Amino acid sequence: MASRVRVVAPICSHDIWITAEMEGEDRLNVRIESDCSNVMDYAERLGTVTMDDISEMRGSRILTEAEGGVLTPTCLVPIAVFNVCWVEAGMISKRLAIKEGQISIQFID
Repeated sequence: MASRVRVVAPICSHDIWITAEMEGEDRLNVRIESDCSNVMDYAERLGTVTMDDISEMRGSRILTEAEGGVLTPTCLVPIAVFNVCWVEAGMISKRLAIKEGQISIQFID
């Protein structure tokens, strides 16, 4: 069963949904829906990721595909991809993630 997250980033005002689904033991299909053309360009370049891509930041396609200047360094999408893939792969409890509902960055001052 696929795992899905919504990226809420009012600063950029785009609607973003990310779905990850296991394909066999080592691959995850990542689908991204958004009204942001840069995010959709990233989505086309990303496609399928491996367990290595979600286990290590260094060399991960999740980050290297974002480095090409398509996404800003502050874009939450790559980190959301890591999180939804970890849930789908069972590395984060899906039940706990759904129960807690969200993680966030809060600007204080």
